Amino acid sequence: MKLKSALFASVLALPVPAMAQDKGTIEVLHHWVSESEVAALNVVREKLAAEGFGWEDSAVGGMSGANATQALRTRLASGNPPGAMQFLGYEGQNWFAEGVVRDFADVATAEGWFDAIAPQVRDFVTKDGAFFAMPINMHRQNWVWANKKVFDEHGLTVPGTWDELIAMGPVLKEAGIVPLATGDEAWQIQLIFDALVADLHGPDFYRRSVVELDPEALSGPEMIDVFDTLRQVRGLVDDGFVGRDWAVATGMVASGEAAMQVHGDWAKGEFLAQGLTEGEDFLCFATPSETPSFLFLIDSFGAFKTSDAATTAAQDALAMATMDPQVQREFNMIKGSIPARSDVSVDGFDACAIKGFEDRAAAVESGAMLGALTHGFASQPQFAGVFGDVVGQFFVTDMTSQQAVEMLASGIANAM
Repeated sequence: MKLKSALFASVLALPVPAMAQDKGTIEVLHHWVSESEVAALNVVREKLAAEGFGWEDSAVGGMSGANATQALRTRLASGNPPGAMQFLGYEGQNWFAEGVVRDFADVATAEGWFDAIAPQVRDFVTKDGAFFAMPINMHRQNWVWANKKVFDEHGLTVPGTWDELIAMGPVLKEAGIVPLATGDEAWQIQLIFDALVADLHGPDFYRRSVVELDPEALSGPEMIDVFDTLRQVRGLVDDGFVGRDWAVATGMVASGEAAMQVHGDWAKGEFLAQGLTEGEDFLCFATPSETPSFLFLIDSFGAFKTSDAATTAAQDALAMATMDPQVQREFNMIKGSIPARSDVSVDGFDACAIKGFEDRAAAVESGAMLGALTHGFASQPQFAGVFGDVVGQFFVTDMTSQQAVEMLASGIANAM
């Protein structure tokens, strides 16, 4: 899968910059390397090319963007920043506070960008009237992706609770099917943890524990229950999960080797890239809960300050392309996500995306639209890192739930 994606990326990377570089070229540092991610990004590249701007691709994959962020830090330390960078979570805010990224408030005001995005999104791309990053999409993290043929052949239906989901395990194992596909990277496991925190005890507990970092919530019985359930989920995962890339896990579901994957909707892009159809080949449903929530993350592009006029012009073009409603429509239809702009019509999107549109609107109304902890939208990096460390260790060792909450509470306190 990785080799296939790399080859696909190299093919797409060749023609677009060569189309037109008369007005300037922009180097973009990002972490999109899977087949569907590269195809989606090509929508932006083609828009820039049509405007006469070139694109220099700097893709650094792995660790859900952490490797790309480290590469950025190295580049900034050496005084050689890229023209633009893909931001996740509080990264944009933090770099803006450092004074190294541009403010696009003037064009954002003129183009109505402030009003085009949900209030929860604004917190990660605006600050005190500044508009420092252009959001292109919104992913929902708490999805389950399932192989429809496997479900049908074994009489499985969409679970209403995590207990029901976990109870599918013995049936699937007896049939030689992996109940739940994942890798051992902490961020992949933390996707499941985030969902359990919100699903088992509701949005208010999620806010108290992972956003407000309330010590009682971090170490209380509800959090112990979360880890107890996560231990049961571990029983659904095969022993071959060590070193497994997320897209490989998605491929296991696509082929029927595995029944399900708890993952963000970028997984859908991989199904679509294989020519599979929702409702016929695969199923999508929110992680089960009596108090549904929408755990969101966005990808955005920020532009670094430069004295080069051509690069500045290319940055302006990238900002306009990223926020273009038609670009967001085409990009997200490939990527699996929904547009960051809330004024883009649902027309033409598939059933999973339409459910995403509907659930986002409902979550905004009910107060259940929550930033995804795994990708840095609930807590600052120093705290999110503690959660990742504890959850990752818990999943691959025999650590008890009590030990986990103690380690979690202690780690958060030390990071304060």
